[in-house]
Amino acid sequence: MINSIVDCQLFSFIKNREIRTLVVLGLLFRIILSLLYFNITLYLDSDGYIILSQYLLNFDLNGYDGTRSPGYPLLLVLTFGSQQLLVLFQLISGIITSVLWYKILVKQKFSPKLALYITLFIASFLHIYFYETAIMPETSILFFITLIFYQLSNNYLDLNDFKKNVLMSFLLTYLVLIKPFFVFLPFLIYGFSVLKDFEFKRIINQKISVLLFPLFAYFCWSYVNKINTGYFVPTTFSGLNLSQNCVFFAEKTTPEYQWIGSIYANSRIKNVAKNDTIQKESNKRDLAMTIWDAHQELMTKKNNNLPDLSNDLGKYAIATIKKNPVEYAEQVVFRSWFDFWKTSIHFNYLDFLVPFGNKICIGFWHIQSVLLLIFKFSFLIISPVYVIRFFKTRKVSFEFTTVIIILATSILQAMATYGSNSRYSFPFEFLMIIIVLLFVKEKVQEKT
Repeated sequence: MINSIVDCQLFSFIKNREIRTLVVLGLLFRIILSLLYFNITLYLDSDGYIILSQYLLNFDLNGYDGTRSPGYPLLLVLTFGSQQLLVLFQLISGIITSVLWYKILVKQKFSPKLALYITLFIASFLHIYFYETAIMPETSILFFITLIFYQLSNNYLDLNDFKKNVLMSFLLTYLVLIKPFFVFLPFLIYGFSVLKDFEFKRIINQKISVLLFPLFAYFCWSYVNKINTGYFVPTTFSGLNLSQNCVFFAEKTTPEYQWIGSIYANSRIKNVAKNDTIQKESNKRDLAMTIWDAHQELMTKKNNNLPDLSNDLGKYAIATIKKNPVEYAEQVVFRSWFDFWKTSIHFNYLDFLVPFGNKICIGFWHIQSVLLLIFKFSFLIISPVYVIRFFKTRKVSFEFTTVIIILATSILQAMATYGSNSRYSFPFEFLMIIIVLLFVKEKVQEKT
């Protein structure tokens, strides 16, 4: 009887000692942290996802303001609107994600033992747990990004397998529904499939489904927003997010949008003045969020209609960026893109159950964040090696695809918005570590 259960595909992980270890230690890690911080963390972003989940639970999107896309709220629907069940799902998906990291490492020819140690190291970063206990989409994005790269590490680009194409299409489609920003990713993956053993006849191939279905989902949701708000956009926040990049040259706009630029610039000046009087760095106002301070005053100019305001802010941003290309380039490179490579952790500092638990976690995080920064910096340093290698060999390797996707993400997010940019890098941090370790492994092997 026991043997038949073990032979069942569902319990096949029991046969693998390393995966058993990952699952047990993953559970232990989360139980220990939950004893310190048994809390569901809600942020300003959380409300938008909860509100959309309520619309979806009622099977009625009529009148929805379009501020969020449906991917993450659908997970709340699947848990019947229960935040507790959603967090439990996120904790379980975190353990599954770590198992997939292990499998990716093994497929990249790390020994099982070394792959286990590397996975335990990556999975021990505290911010992973705190994202799992928050009503935020980062854990889900990490899960789907991991599944996508697991497929890529499993020779996806080399195979014309109908089932694998369907699976990749689903993964990319759902990722786009969680965060429409990732609509560029299907284009990259399809492009890699064309580049792999390039022939002109391969420009249109079976993998075109990975392009079509995510785009279909993207445009369908944009059409839903068009019906409800009058604007064909993936989220109502699109224009507002783009305008965040104009914060340091907000007033240098065209006459048509001076009413926005003046209010925006005044809010920035007030925030700078406030920050000058605050000694503690953590209490200072993030200037990237200045548009949200100006938001209420701007709303009064548009009869408190957010879709109309965001549409105007999008047009304002484009006009202002065109007028100030140098300032925009400096903003993108030295602020938005630079912030992508930073690290961040999100929890409510005062909600720990155990005295000094917050200080213990912060102490560990300071050490871990330095380690993460070292890996991120190392990744940036070695990335050109894989790009140059591609041009020399014309081989689309796992390392090359990973480097290009991460660099493309860093550039596009910097161009799209300014503020909380490090959240965009979170789902790719495990890949940066893997690429650095692959490079080190290669150099060690060359010397032996």
